[in-house]
This record gives sequence, structure tokens and C-alpha cells, in this order.
Amino acid sequence: MKIINYWFIGLLSTTVHAEPEVHYNECKPSFNYLGADYQGTTNKNNTGSQWCYLKKPIDGASWGNVRVETIPKFTTISGTSCRSPSSYMGEQFYGCSSRNHTTPWCYTDEKNWEECERTPPAQLLSHTHPQQSKRLDRIALGSCFKTQGDMPDALARLIGHKPDLYLWLGDNIYADTTDMSKMRQKYDDKKLNSDYQQFLAAKIPTMATWDDHDFGLNNEGKHYPKRAQSQAAYLRHFDVPADDPRHTTQAGIYEAKMLGQPGEQTHVITLDARYFRSPTFSSYGECEGSSSTILGMAQWQWLENELAKPSQIKLIASGIQVLPPLYQGRPKSKYCAYAEGTTFDNAISSLGETNMSGTSYESWAEMPAQRERLLRLVQKSINSGKTKAVIFLSGDQHWGELLQKNIPASHEHGKATTVYEITASGFGQSWPYHIENPLRLPIYADAKGDNNYTQQCQFPAKHAGKTYRGCTSEGREKPWCYTQLDNDGNGTNQHWGFCATTGDTIPTGRVGTVSQNVNQMTTSDHHLINKSGSNYGMLDIDWQNREIKLSIQTATEEAVSTIVRF
Repeated sequence: MKIINYWFIGLLSTTVHAEPEVHYNECKPSFNYLGADYQGTTNKNNTGSQWCYLKKPIDGASWGNVRVETIPKFTTISGTSCRSPSSYMGEQFYGCSSRNHTTPWCYTDEKNWEECERTPPAQLLSHTHPQQSKRLDRIALGSCFKTQGDMPDALARLIGHKPDLYLWLGDNIYADTTDMSKMRQKYDDKKLNSDYQQFLAAKIPTMATWDDHDFGLNNEGKHYPKRAQSQAAYLRHFDVPADDPRHTTQAGIYEAKMLGQPGEQTHVITLDARYFRSPTFSSYGECEGSSSTILGMAQWQWLENELAKPSQIKLIASGIQVLPPLYQGRPKSKYCAYAEGTTFDNAISSLGETNMSGTSYESWAEMPAQRERLLRLVQKSINSGKTKAVIFLSGDQHWGELLQKNIPASHEHGKATTVYEITASGFGQSWPYHIENPLRLPIYADAKGDNNYTQQCQFPAKHAGKTYRGCTSEGREKPWCYTQLDNDGNGTNQHWGFCATTGDTIPTGRVGTVSQNVNQMTTSDHHLINKSGSNYGMLDIDWQNREIKLSIQTATEEAVSTIVRF
């Protein structure tokens, strides 16, 4: 995935004047920076100005420049006053620092130093775990958490929905480190954030997976050197019970829970797409060709066993997207999984995607054989009667979207089946650029106004010299689209229809909400939400009518939704 806004080792010196000037009372009593614990303030990487992390963001800033006259006196374990400031190896700090020592210390005069009393750790609230017997009627999901932008409003609105389950889908913090003390501090900082404390206090049952920035480093997998230690930090943060096998015998954080009573069960499966993953490009390690794996042997076997268990609905969580097809804008030989190309190309062809090209960012499609294996196992689970519906849940991308994939029939896995995906990402982040994805949920239209919404809109479409990636009202009284294009991508005048809108029946169910503001939230059709600031996803299950509403929510409204039958 792309790297944006990654911390401020270099950023501090260039944007110091953009950050707030604060009283020390607004500082966290302790924080970790570049592997050192601080009780007080430091000028490290800040061109001489003392700074601290803030208890609560101010205008989106998580740190501030501290007025030195507001910094209190600090003392050592003997009660001696710390020098103000202590100067050490080009750094000046007020209070205490653990730099090049195991515990925080300070100078008491020009030459002598002593250890400081440790600041008592703040009491951390715990995550709530789902109850096996509780039926799921509403599930929320999100990823890519940053304490900036409209995150507080989005998180508060999510809490107000009172979901029966919430899934964190990765980049739950941005650690990007091999320093486990820094990673634990980042996790604790999240729990100490006042907005997240409201989430924890609401006791919303939570499950989770991770992605690269909370697993370890950007786009990393099996070669990340601290993956076992990172797993321990993850389990600590999500308050996983000590008797869970992931604490003792299981490598990787994958898990599954069957929630609800027989006849109304939702099978929630969270995958670990990092711990065992082969390199996707040669810059991340030695390529493994057709032997490339995303889940690893043990997790694949576990997943096959889980998919053989009966349930009405299966939700499969992955840190990276599942359904977008391979991005074909770069030579296939650049992908580590390509090797001689036969296995790679056959997997793409088998799924009917030879002429498709999807997002250029990370996804399962970078290993086509692994993606086909996942989709075929899901198809088998549906066709063998083990489930009625499969919906993938993913994060990572800094946008939200609804996706649909029709898996072609297979002699081994049965008749053609349809699966869905909600991508929800992130809090305080967006990605307002064009994003290619031919497997976004279709938009349906009627035939020239007959109110039977059975025709798929074709995007992108050219009309009167302009290219449209969504429905348009140009020249007609309400939004419409072309349902057929010529070889040059121009709409054919005899093949158009009005686009289905809220409440209209479509082949997969019904159209849910399409916000009146949707054009301000997307660079494409209305099933992509990438300009809204924060977004999160939601599923509402109507067990009586056997319907599921899939939606993308923003900090202020339901942006778009669709209702599918199961």
C-alpha cells in the first residue's frame, strides 16, 4: 500500500510553525519517540523547540510546541531536581529521557545524572469480545486509524449505531518499526485517545486482523524480523485471553467465531495476510514464483476446515482487498508470483478476467493463483450448502467501496456463484484520485425508461466528447447511463436507461441509499467513496426477510448502500 503522512522525523523541522503552541498541561505525561521514553518534552528533530505528544489532538495535530515557562520541575528517585534542560548528544529535554539507558534519567548538574521515578502508566480500557450465543444483526467495520480530520465525528457516529460486532481490518495503528516498545506505545496511545476511549467504554464487541503498518513495515510479510513479537503486541492490545492458542502454539493472528443460534448463525473468519506472505515484488525479498503464498500451508488448511462448517452467512476479513482483479498496467514479470507465467495466467483466465485491470495498489490479485484458490473454496462452500452468502471485508486503501464478483462455474467447485466485498478505510484519511476497478458493484439501469432495472451501466462511457464514470443527468431529466458501448468506448444512442435509485429492484436485490451528495464523495461511480474524509462500513442483517444491507458510512451520513438476498 502507499505511504502517506508517515511520522515526522523529517516533517518536524519543516512544519514546526504549523503545529499548535501549547501549555505543558496539554501534554501526555509520558510518551515514546524513536525508541526513547520521555517524561516531559524534547527538542529532538524540532529545530530547537521543545515539543510533546498531546493528550488530545488540537486542530488535527497530535503534537505541539511547548511553552518552556509552563514546563514543571522534574525530580529524580532521590528527590533531586532535574537540570532544565538536560543536554545530551545534541538533544535538549526537559524532564527525563531513557535515551541510551534502560529507564528515564536526567542530569542534575552539568556532569551528574540520576534515574527518575517512572510515571505510573495510565489505566487502559479493554476491548470487549463477542458472545457466541448473540445473534448478529448489525456489523460495522473499518481500518486505517489516524487521530486527525473528521475521525472523532466518524467514530462517534459509529458508536451511535450500537453494532453487535465491530471489525478492525488493519493499519489499526501506524507503527512501521522493528522497535516493539514503540509499537506497544503506539497501541497504548490509541487506547488513551479520548475518542477511542469512548469506543472502548461503549463495550462494542470487537474482532480484528492486521495489515502492514501494524504488523511491522510497509508491504512486509514473512521476512519481517519481529513478526512473533508483533503478534504478542497485537494480542496484548486487543486483550486476547491468555488461553487463546495464538499466545502459545499458533503462529499468525487468524481466528474464526461462529456467532448466533443455529439457523441464524454468522461465521466470522479473520485472515492473516501478513505473517506467512511471500514477497509480492523483489524489493521485499527473494521471489518464490508459483510457490508464492499469502496464507501459508497451516492457515490454508485451517481455512478449508472453517469453510466446511455450516452457517447462514460467512464474513471473511482480510487486511488487503480480495475482489479487485490484477492491475495490468505493469509488466506481469514484475510480480514475484509470475515465474514462467503459466500458473499466473491460468488463474486469471479461469476467473474470466484476462481483459480486466484493477487497482494498482496492494491486493490478493498480485498472487492470482492464491486469489483463485480462495474464491474457489468459497464457491465450494456455497455450492455444498455450507452457507448462503459470503461477504469479504477489507481495509488498507483509504477509500470505501462495494464490490461484487461472479465466480464462473467449475467442474470441481460447482455452479457459478456471486460474492461481495465491503472495503472500508479509513478514519481521518481519504484518497481522492481515480481508482480503476471493473468489479465494483454494478449500477443497473432500465431500458429507455421502462422501470425494469436489469441492464448494467457501462463505465467509462463517452458522450458528447466527455468521459463519464458514473450516471449523468446531461440532456435528460434524471440520472442515466449507457448500457452498451462501441469499440471506441462511445455510448450507443439506442442503448441507454435511467439509473436505478433508492428502493428500485435490481437482479441482486434492491438499491439502498444513494446520497444526494454522492458526487462530492467520489471520483467515479457511486459505489466508490474516496473524497469524504473518514468512512466505515456496515452490514445490517434482516433475518426474517433474508436480506443484508451493505453500506459505506461517512462521518455525517450513509453514503451508499445495496440490499442483497441470501
